[in-house]
Amino acid sequence: MSLSGNYRPILQGEAFYREDEVYWLSKIISAESKGEPLLGQIAVGCVILNRVKSPLFPSTIYSVIFDKKYGVQFTPTANGTIYQKPYDISVIAAKICLEGYDMGNILYFYHPVSSASTNWISQNRKFAFTIGGHRFYY
Repeated sequence: MSLSGNYRPILQGEAFYREDEVYWLSKIISAESKGEPLLGQIAVGCVILNRVKSPLFPSTIYSVIFDKKYGVQFTPTANGTIYQKPYDISVIAAKICLEGYDMGNILYFYHPVSSASTNWISQNRKFAFTIGGHRFYY
C-alpha cells in the first residue's frame, strides 16, 4: 500500500498532554468519583478542564483543584484523599479528557448522598445531567 498527498502520521495520545496534567487530573477524578462508571469519571475530568478554560477559575489543573477563592472547591483537597494513588480507570478517564473528549460546558458537580452542602449549586446553576451518583451543572 502507498499513500500520496498531504498526510501526517497519527500522533500518540501523549502528544496532547503533559505528565503533570495526567497526574493531578487522574488524582482528583479518582478521589471524587471512585466507584463511578467511566463516563461519570470522564464528566468529573471535564468539569476540571472546563474550569481551566473559564475566566472564572484559575488557569491550570493543579490550581483549579486546590482553588480556595470561595472556600474549598473539592473535598479531597481538605480530607487528604487527593494524595492517594489514583485507580487505573481514573488515569484512563484523565487521558480521555486531555485528548479532547467534551461533555459540554459543565462547571460544577456534586454527589447528593455524600455532599454536606449542595444548595448553592442546585439553586444557582442550570442542571445538565446525572451520571451514577453525581449531578452535573453548567
